[in-house]
Amino acid sequence: MIRTRKAPLLWCVIVVVLAVVSTTFLSVPGGASVPRAATASNGTITVAGLGYVTNFGDAAVGAQARFERANKKNEVKGYKFDFKEFANDGNDPATALSEARRLVTQEQVLAIVPDLSIVTPGAYLTQQQIPWFGTGYDDTICTKGAPGFGFGTYGCGLPSNAKFTTAVIYWQLLKKELASKGTSTPTAAILGNDSDTGKNSVQAFASGAQAAGFKVVYAKGVFPAPPAVVGDLSPYSQALLTSNGGKQPDVIYSGAPPATTLQLFNLIKSSGYTGTFLSPFYSKLLLKALQGSYVFLQFAGFESTSKGVEQMQADVQAFKPGTGYTISVAGGYFAADMFIHAVKNSLKSSKTLTSTAVQKAAAKMTYQISDTVGPTIYPDSAQYATKACATLEYDADGTAFSIAEPFTCTSKKVPLLPKFAQN
Repeated sequence: MIRTRKAPLLWCVIVVVLAVVSTTFLSVPGGASVPRAATASNGTITVAGLGYVTNFGDAAVGAQARFERANKKNEVKGYKFDFKEFANDGNDPATALSEARRLVTQEQVLAIVPDLSIVTPGAYLTQQQIPWFGTGYDDTICTKGAPGFGFGTYGCGLPSNAKFTTAVIYWQLLKKELASKGTSTPTAAILGNDSDTGKNSVQAFASGAQAAGFKVVYAKGVFPAPPAVVGDLSPYSQALLTSNGGKQPDVIYSGAPPATTLQLFNLIKSSGYTGTFLSPFYSKLLLKALQGSYVFLQFAGFESTSKGVEQMQADVQAFKPGTGYTISVAGGYFAADMFIHAVKNSLKSSKTLTSTAVQKAAAKMTYQISDTVGPTIYPDSAQYATKACATLEYDADGTAFSIAEPFTCTSKKVPLLPKFAQN
């Protein structure tokens, strides 16, 4: 056998090259390679949000308010949060992917916070090992097993191909409220948009309403999802108004975009509707338009006197005085708060703050602000919302919201009924 002095040098070169490659790329299922986990450097935790700015843009205010308090109070020793922007995905999957890629590669974010997108590019973010924290408006935070890289402050509320839902609590609260006013067997009509998220929501809401004691007379995810613009709302108005065997239903719920929902409600009112509207669209700017309507929130509500709500309001006003409260502001705030807790937990077991360390910490944490939001219990909440919580508020005269039914949680599971599936 012939030996050579160059062999050791050659093997050293090979080892060095392999070491560089292995620290730059990590193998993932399917044989693909992805960049290594993001790392917070120079004491800076860089984040950015993602969602449809037209509907959820003020989520950025809620998130920044929470990050500002964390920075001022030095909550994460040795680190400061740097919120770059709330990127607009236009409700378009291609745009969402392009914006996420830009945030990861150019802004070098450690995480997407807050995520209020209904078209989150979960596959890309997972490949890049970038966690995202938000409201869970789509099913990308949902898994069949262990948690992935997506986390929702309310847990997985819209799992695909699920067999049950916990989305029943606000219907229970509304049923109680209507019963107190003399309507013991109410009928309900539910309109959603035609996106996958919208259709999943309709099935969950209708199943929850029936389980709560409503007779569901209409449940369709047929309204064109944004950015589509609908000029004539009369077909939807008429369908809802006559959904109860040619008569009006007692309750009409709309999951169409806020501005469109208000136009639709006004059209229905002008046609002589005497029933009740239900929506998730809390905003004091909408008080006049929502007069006589109920609004549900997945936390204690801005009218609550809980310490958590008072702290959120103080943080928001300190950051941007005069800010109006909306579900997006709350969604952004809670997403940031959940992320901060995950960061703190990750630093208990990892000296280096990386995106994967944050994911591991979040995957086993319970997120809660006492009497305000949660508990959202991971890892189980990756598969379904282990606790469904809500507050029901009422707009009696168009001047103020008031709490009709206080913050309540349930772990009750309700079967998703095939008859409400949106094929």
